[in-house]
Amino acid sequence: MWLIVLAGLIPLIPIGFGVALLTTSVTRASAGSTTTSHRPATTGSIILPFGAAPTVQLPQLSPTPPRGLAPIRPPGTQVALLTQATTMRGAPGGAPIAAQPTTTPFGSSVADYVREVRDGWLGVVSPLAGNNRLGWIPATDAIIEFVDWKLEISLARRQLTVLHGRTVVERYPISIGRPTAPTPTGVFAVTDRLSTGDPSGPYGCCILALSALAPHAIQDWSGGNRIAIHSTPPDTYWSIGDAVTHGCMHVTLPEGRWLVDHIPLGTPAIIRSD
Repeated sequence: MWLIVLAGLIPLIPIGFGVALLTTSVTRASAGSTTTSHRPATTGSIILPFGAAPTVQLPQLSPTPPRGLAPIRPPGTQVALLTQATTMRGAPGGAPIAAQPTTTPFGSSVADYVREVRDGWLGVVSPLAGNNRLGWIPATDAIIEFVDWKLEISLARRQLTVLHGRTVVERYPISIGRPTAPTPTGVFAVTDRLSTGDPSGPYGCCILALSALAPHAIQDWSGGNRIAIHSTPPDTYWSIGDAVTHGCMHVTLPEGRWLVDHIPLGTPAIIRSD
């Protein structure tokens, strides 16, 4: 009798083995497809001494998901991490605006907020393009990471709101540009995270440089006409909440440190007048 039962089970062994292989294959494929899940842009983890030029190793591309499985798109904003020097253009394939090196004037790796993707070109927010204009770089010259942070600035309320996803994480009062040196409005991005090494200096401990440009030179600021969110020493805390700066936005020392410790490069910064 047992010979008859065994004979009946033998044809089922390949089927069972095939099911086991299929189960293993699907499990591995599913695990592989999660490799593109959200993480802050790798370059955002680097905090530079003010004026330093670091050596930065760019992150590796995530593995390609197995054929037939759609990649999981992480939440947040696309950020282009430049992998080689390129030319920024005014339109896809259009006239050159400027040479784009792989590092910023402050020494950070270039991590541009991507607002448009068109026919192999990335429309990015960059100080080289100017306020509220897009510069275009070839998609082949960058890799894409995702940032799930956003900064919203209200000039009327003189308030900085920090969001992670849709969650409000922090709200800070800020000082803003005085009427003769107004803080520009528009869609910008974080380009550099800088540590001054001098908390008692005019920029406090920490600077979050933005892609925004002021229409005027900023007094005693080695960044030219670049706008930043930076800390201010305790003896000038009285100015926070007022329109008294040369265009930058001021926060306290602890708030400036928190921003530099948490906000990745490429994070959008939306400055509104209301």
